[in-house]
Amino acid sequence: MIEDMIIDNKRESRKAFNLNDDTFSKMKKLRLLKVLYPTNCDDLKYLSNELRLLDWIRYPLRSFSLSFQPDHLVALLLPFSCIEQLWKGNRPMYKLKVINLEGSLNLIKTPDFTMAPDLEILVLEGCTRIVKVHPSLGVLKRLKLLNLRGCKSLRSLPTKIGMESLEILILLGCSNLVRFPEMEGKMECLKTLNLSACCKVENFLENLQQVENLEELDLSETSIREPPSFIFQLNNLKVLSFNGCKGPSKLQQNLPSPFKETQIGRTSSMPLMLPSLSSLSSLRELTLRYCNLREGDIPSDIFCLSSLTDLDLSGNNFISIPASLTRLPKLKLLMLTNCKELKSLPELLTSISRVCIDGCASLEVVASPSKVSNLFDLASIKAINCYRLAENIKALTLLKKHLKAFANSRQMFDVIIPGSEIPEWFSQHRGGSTIRIPLPLNIQNDSQWIGVASCCIFVNDDASRDKFINCRAVIHCRNSGQAGRNGSVFRDTDLRCVDGGSWLFGKRVNQPITKDHLFFRYWSRDKLYPFSLEDKCGECEINNLWTIDCLDQECDELELSFTDPDVPCVKVKKCGVRMVYEKDLEDIKELHSHATHRSPNLEDVHQHSADNDRSIDSIGSTSLVKRKPNWMQNFFNFIMR
Repeated sequence: MIEDMIIDNKRESRKAFNLNDDTFSKMKKLRLLKVLYPTNCDDLKYLSNELRLLDWIRYPLRSFSLSFQPDHLVALLLPFSCIEQLWKGNRPMYKLKVINLEGSLNLIKTPDFTMAPDLEILVLEGCTRIVKVHPSLGVLKRLKLLNLRGCKSLRSLPTKIGMESLEILILLGCSNLVRFPEMEGKMECLKTLNLSACCKVENFLENLQQVENLEELDLSETSIREPPSFIFQLNNLKVLSFNGCKGPSKLQQNLPSPFKETQIGRTSSMPLMLPSLSSLSSLRELTLRYCNLREGDIPSDIFCLSSLTDLDLSGNNFISIPASLTRLPKLKLLMLTNCKELKSLPELLTSISRVCIDGCASLEVVASPSKVSNLFDLASIKAINCYRLAENIKALTLLKKHLKAFANSRQMFDVIIPGSEIPEWFSQHRGGSTIRIPLPLNIQNDSQWIGVASCCIFVNDDASRDKFINCRAVIHCRNSGQAGRNGSVFRDTDLRCVDGGSWLFGKRVNQPITKDHLFFRYWSRDKLYPFSLEDKCGECEINNLWTIDCLDQECDELELSFTDPDVPCVKVKKCGVRMVYEKDLEDIKELHSHATHRSPNLEDVHQHSADNDRSIDSIGSTSLVKRKPNWMQNFFNFIMR
């Protein structure tokens, strides 16, 4: 009578489950079978023909029993199986909608799909022994997703495909595929086409221009030197990737680079030829990594990409970026990693929050950022191994430029640049990766305080491994009864943890760091204390009581740690911290006139806070006495108000 069965073994997941060949022999009504962990089985004499769903991870057999006639099967899910061939010849599978054979390394042949006309999803990702697919694949009218990612032995697809319902076609890593099939009719539903690392594909048929609704197109590491112009007329295109090749990738061993041609015994790079970009008004992400773009190769009308948010130009050979690029109104991310010839970076648009210039060996000048009008939580400029830049501009100067632009508009921002000394501007220094300082009393109510700047010296002592650097802030709240905006209350010595995220260095991102670097992180007051002055000192009487009462308490302490015990981290040699006030921003305005100003050190900060405490005679309707009242007096004053 069993209709549904799920075999799982979460308690002993490392142990394989043993099945006899007649395990399912009496289960004539079985409609759903899920096997979610490894099993040992030499043979299966019987599986119910009533099955609607067969979901078996690491199916251990090379084929199904001849008695298995799954006429009612809707979904066949056999990821990482040992299957070699599903079935031979035609088999009626009129209800089948999903086939997933991902990672089935023994699969050598796909079935005849003629008798499965309703198939909607076919996943053969990682089936590395498939050389060709059955021609009937090309006439599956209802197919929506075809994933052949990593089928590196695949040499051909059906000559023509007429999958009018197809929405996603993934051929990434099909390194032996020579020709892209011809499209029959309009494929109006196609939204994603990925040909990345199909390094032998040279043709890109003009009839593909009928795919008017295409949103994502990836032609990276193909042999297409000049993309057809119709691509740049696709009004709905949102993501376009056309990465060149710095050298042979793992998928291209013993193959020529897609942007290289041999002439008289030597190899010369061919730049990617780009037409006008003005019609790509919906484009959000444009990736042109390692396309050998030189000065003038980026179309001047790039500013017409009014929706562009992410632009990756890494690994190209231009000396400067075109002025029109600074007019992209929505650009947030600019990647210029390993642009070895780049010498200067102009003033960037106010919307850009993240700039990566790692490995720009010739870079000498980074202009001051524009005054930021758009509000973002995070911002960063990362300049790993930019030693010439570090020689021409002091790390502290770069930090102050960004502090001036970002301090009142970002909750947090980072700067990473070569350097081996903590600037004296940071009033507190410590050896190692952690520093802890007391915060001024009542710091949350100091309207002149804007945030905290931190710094550390680090080096990746083992470039062969991936390692992280982190800056985590922990506020040890000594004031009992601090109420937050969400109603939460900090008790005595409660901890408030603020994790700002990590940066990755090493093998995975190809960033060996052999010399010392400086990592700056600025935290805004709102990031560290997410409650406003009004919450504590204006309209809420209970918060007013807290404000008075906190004068009797110890000050909070701020602890900053640049490593994480849960992940491998870079070596941090020394760290520093500084409280940042409005006065510091005024001093920065005189930076170019070489004026020197000493901002408050820790003792100044406490004096500043004490002065503020004495000067607060009235805030809103609340009067504060100049001496510290006891708890009963606070309560009495509150009742009388």
